[in-house]
Amino acid sequence: MMRRAVGCVIMAGGRGARLWPMVHSEMPKVCATIHGTRTLLDETLQRVAPLWRGGHGLIVTTQAFARPIRRSLPAAVRRCLLVEPQPRNTAACIALAASVLAERDPQMVMVVLPADHWMKPASAFRRSLQAAVDAARAGGRIVTIGLKPARPHPGLGYLCAGGAREIRRGCRTFELARVVEKPSEDAAGALIRQGRTYWNTGIFVGRVQTFLDVIARWLPEHARLIRPLGRLAGRPGFAREAARIYRRLPSVSFDHGVMAHLRGGDIVEGKFAWEDLGSWDSWIRISRHVKPALEVASRNVHVMTTNGHLVATVGLDDVVVVQTADATLVCRTKDAQAVYDVVAHLERDPRLARYL
Repeated sequence: MMRRAVGCVIMAGGRGARLWPMVHSEMPKVCATIHGTRTLLDETLQRVAPLWRGGHGLIVTTQAFARPIRRSLPAAVRRCLLVEPQPRNTAACIALAASVLAERDPQMVMVVLPADHWMKPASAFRRSLQAAVDAARAGGRIVTIGLKPARPHPGLGYLCAGGAREIRRGCRTFELARVVEKPSEDAAGALIRQGRTYWNTGIFVGRVQTFLDVIARWLPEHARLIRPLGRLAGRPGFAREAARIYRRLPSVSFDHGVMAHLRGGDIVEGKFAWEDLGSWDSWIRISRHVKPALEVASRNVHVMTTNGHLVATVGLDDVVVVQTADATLVCRTKDAQAVYDVVAHLERDPRLARYL
């Protein structure tokens, strides 16, 4: 019997506030480039190309970023853009994508992944992803891909594994025992020491109907409001009806709203290098654009500039400096998550709105 096609959903609506000032209203995070060639979104498309070509692709973003993202996409891919009227976090994004794909085939396997991650080598990632697709087809469960933690990281979620399941395509799989979303550094360290704990890559795989079922169970209002939008997608009136519905939705992540309650899912153990490029501490580990400063009595100073601007430091250790035409950020590497608070200050002061 012929296997059903795979629906590949790329989440590209993240604001990327922790990457200010490089990321701003006219430059979504997924349109940034880590190495100076392809954008993060284009690298994601290349990474999932075998599934994308053989299935039903969707790129989900918000109205605020639709124009720059549409401009960055090849013409053949622009028709796959699904636009949310406003950001309502990943639970709404996934519910909308599942509702759209359910109109095509509710039993197809849906692969959900963020557009702002770095993974190498692509072949190892694809093997892990295909193992997750196989597990979802066979078991009818939500499957995640987990990676062994390299260090305690308070900005990431963690997957705790239960009993071992099958080995698929050379990848070990386990029962998902629980999800811990962004613990403190000490708590993350304790989780890692207890063993069978993985970083949560934010990649979810399952049948479309399985996604709809778990959302209906744990977020019934999301399911009730969003499900009818699947029939309207691509038709006149979709944008107006979606805007009306999204105004009524709370902002809830899929991890908090669904995965934190889920029992009986699967974890596929990935075997590839990975970074969630959500903040400067992760960006500087990967980007070829990061340059050393002229350091005097300083060490571990990382500089991102948009031109040949020279940065010299005196008496500074473990610092990130990001310089653009309009703004400069200086922060300790360990405080990279707090850049979000800078953006919050900018939003509260109308005099500073032009820097957003």
